[in-house]
Amino acid sequence: MPRSTSLSAQEFKEHLEYLKQNNYTVIDLAQALDSVQQGVSLPDKAIVITFDDAWRDIYIQGFPLLKQYNYPFTVFVNTDPVDQNQRHTMTWDMLRELKQHGGTLANHTRDHDYLVRKPNYDKAWLTAALANIDYAQQRLTAELGPVPKWLAYPFGEYNNRLKLALKDKGYIAFGQQSGGVAQFSDFQALPRFPAAGAYSQLKSLKTKLASQPFPANYTAFKNPVIRLDRAERGQPLLEVELTQAQKLGVRQQLSCFITGDRHAPRWPTKMKFTVQAEKVLSNGRNRYNCTAPIWGQKNYYWLSHQWLIYGGEAPPKQ
Repeated sequence: MPRSTSLSAQEFKEHLEYLKQNNYTVIDLAQALDSVQQGVSLPDKAIVITFDDAWRDIYIQGFPLLKQYNYPFTVFVNTDPVDQNQRHTMTWDMLRELKQHGGTLANHTRDHDYLVRKPNYDKAWLTAALANIDYAQQRLTAELGPVPKWLAYPFGEYNNRLKLALKDKGYIAFGQQSGGVAQFSDFQALPRFPAAGAYSQLKSLKTKLASQPFPANYTAFKNPVIRLDRAERGQPLLEVELTQAQKLGVRQQLSCFITGDRHAPRWPTKMKFTVQAEKVLSNGRNRYNCTAPIWGQKNYYWLSHQWLIYGGEAPPKQ
């Protein structure tokens, strides 16, 4: 698998050893979601480990380490490559073995297609997108038995219409924007911190692991897809409504980053801030990341939102 979305076995072992030595509690994703939604407290250092795609390297290099540390984990599977016995993908027998040893298998669509890089968001588009997801869910269930109704969006890309349709069908869904999860999160667009490729360095990962989700109304975020072919501006405005008041010192130290550049947020009120790119964003995926110190603590609040700047053209091959 590409280096941009992977890490070496040695790097992964260093991550797991850090978790063990620093008293992190690695918990099952189902337990984490149930507890957060019900307002049940989790350990202060509770984290979840997830993988996207059914790459065989997960089985060959990652799985032995996860068994060694006795850590639960989740793999989001795109089912067509497994059905086609592609050589870089796990087999159904391998996935069954993962499930027998603490692994949870969940939906990553059948073919890892771009779900929202389509010309129109009409009824036909939505029907096709949901059919893709439902087909993968059926294949997972047929081969592995009961699996949760969770979806990891391919490339972390979704729009609000798809998100709401998945909510109606009872799915919890995950993006690729960074951050932690709390009761106020959007459970059809949950964040996850990347820990592979450029993000595999343990030094930066330590800061992310110690962060907390910024207390905000994530379900109120605007549609994350900006359509240039519909005259939408490639400088999206992110409006964030707080769910709890923050002291002036925290508000003053809030920093937002767009494509690596720092942007000062604006505070129209004490309970709302906005941030907007000064330049037109490039086509494709872009993120706004905002952090602020937590009053009386050494760690940080973290908030991230991914935008897809899309001109309606055919998606590039990956």
